[in-house]
Formats: sequence, C-alpha cells, structure tokens
Amino acid sequence: MRCAGALVDRLWLVLLVALGCLAGCGADSAVPSPWLDEPSLPLDLRITVEPREVGLLAPVRVTLDRYRKQGVEVAFAPKLDDKVFLTKVSETSDERPFGDGLWQRTTMILLPIDGPRELTIPSFRAETVVAEGQEPQVATTPTQTITVTTTLSAEHGAEIEAPGDPFPTPFAGWWWLIGAVLLVGLIATGIWWRSRNQSLQPHAAIIVPAHVKALRELARWRNAKRETPEEIDAFYVAVSQVLRVYLEERFGLHAPEQTTEEFLRDLDGSAALIREYRAELQGFLTQCDMVKFARFVPPDAEHDKAYQLAEALIESTRIDRVGDAQGVDSHGGQPRAGGATASSSAQAEVLP
Repeated sequence: MRCAGALVDRLWLVLLVALGCLAGCGADSAVPSPWLDEPSLPLDLRITVEPREVGLLAPVRVTLDRYRKQGVEVAFAPKLDDKVFLTKVSETSDERPFGDGLWQRTTMILLPIDGPRELTIPSFRAETVVAEGQEPQVATTPTQTITVTTTLSAEHGAEIEAPGDPFPTPFAGWWWLIGAVLLVGLIATGIWWRSRNQSLQPHAAIIVPAHVKALRELARWRNAKRETPEEIDAFYVAVSQVLRVYLEERFGLHAPEQTTEEFLRDLDGSAALIREYRAELQGFLTQCDMVKFARFVPPDAEHDKAYQLAEALIESTRIDRVGDAQGVDSHGGQPRAGGATASSSAQAEVLP
C-alpha cells in the first residue's frame, strides 16, 4: 500500500504542476519571487531543483526564474539531453513586473531514465540580444546533481533483483507425522470417491501474477551477451517480447500481435496507469523495431537503458502495488468493473 500511495502522490504532483502552469497570470501573483531585492544586473537567472534523491522515472521539478531590465531583449530556450531525462512537463509563465524589470518563471518536470547513479542537470544559459559587434550580457545557472537511488522510487530501498521462487519451501519439521496424516487422508479420499463412482476433482489452480512471470523471464536476459549484431538483435527481440506479453496479460492490450503503431493507437483507450508511460513505451518499442528491421546497432550504454526501462515499467505497474488505484482487482490480476479488460486466457500462468 505504501508503494501505491507513493505512485499516486507522484502522479498528482505532475498534474498539479501542469494545472498551475496553465492557470495564467491570476495565479502568478501568488508565487513568491526568488529575489529579496531587485538584481543590479540587466539580466539574472536562478534555478531550484527538488527533490535531490529519486527513483528511476520518478518526477524531478526544475524551476528556472529569469529577470531582465525593461527594454532588454533576452534569448532563453532551456533544453535537456533526452538520453538522460524525459521532459514530462515544460511550462513558461507570462512575464510579471518586478522592480524596474520583468520576471518570468519556467517549470520543468523531468523523469530520469538512467541509473541508479548520480545524474547532472547541466547549466542553463540566457543572454541579451545586442547588435552585431557588441558583447551580450550572459546569465547562467550552476550545474545541479541528483541521485537516482534505485530502479524503483527511493522509499523501496534496494535495486530490483531477479525474482525468487514465489512459492517458498514449506516447513520440514514433523515430516513423519505429516506423511502419515496425508497417507490416511489419501486412502480415505480414494475410498470415498470410488464408492460414488466419481472421478477425482482437479486441484485448485494457483495463479501466478503477470508481473512475476515477466520479471522472472526478464532476469534471464540481464547478463546476456550483447557483442555481435545477432546477439544484440536477440536481446532486443526478447526484452521487447517480455514487455509486450506483460502488457497483454496485465492490461488486455494485444501487444504481441500488433505493430508499434497499432499498439500505440490501442494504448490511448487503455487504463490511465499505462497511458502515463506512452512516451517511454513509444521510444522503447521504436528502438527495438530499428534493431530488428533496420539492423540498427545501438551503443553499448543503450542496452542497459532498454533493460532498465522495461524492468521499471513492469515494477511501476505491477498489480499488487497499484491494482486498487487503477480499478483492477489485486487478486489474480482479474479486472473489476471500470478497470482495464485483460485476456482471461493469458492473464496468468496456472500451476496444477
């Protein structure tokens, strides 16, 4: 329940920031200025980053405040490397008066897609627009560092490891007594069924959730060789197939049989939880298609990113953590009324 609450809190954070940025000038007047006094220079730039320690795909809020004197024209277009961060929200407010100048705020919500490790948010730069031959005034922000602690959010406390056996070995004590009781029970049951001339009823099925199967299969490819084009192709095909099968069993999306374009069209009408990751899924599946069909060979660093992204998407949507929040029953992966429609034949592995 803690994990589900944390995920809902983060989704609300993104929504509130987006609504706040769209609220217009009326809401801007309530936002405090980052300066106590008016800057003496014609151009100034401030940055605020929070939080400083997050999990993979957890939101980081970057606030950029820019001040300029009246009559000073400024060039400022903040951007980040999309190989390290995905920009979820980027909104710029209208300029508002501050002293003898104008103040403008840009808010960015970033999702780190690399880690766990320290990531650097590079310096942002603004400069005045001047005539040719003149020196422009330049304002920059210091570089910022955040720590991606795990492939889950920070409170989970450890990097995802390959899942163990979901069925622990039962207590082995008093084995002789248990064996005797089972033997007597089996004999009595057999006599009882024969007396009524009925066949034995099958044992109750044990349903393995879709995320357990997916993480178990994905772990087989964690340390797979990725040196030759054939090995790289096999790796991307396998990781992509694991994720597609999981999405079909978890959300009822017919991902294994569809092209990337068909899958993305269906995704728009699926559960709100998985639609939040549309951009990440599009980038991931497009890269897998390029490897498979265009013989594209990504750099070595991209292999681990692809694996971590697939792993994080499964962990972030697993039914035992976020099922109740998305209209999905947390027992066995079956959808409730109003939830995603999953295929009953492919929802989970059944063990006799």
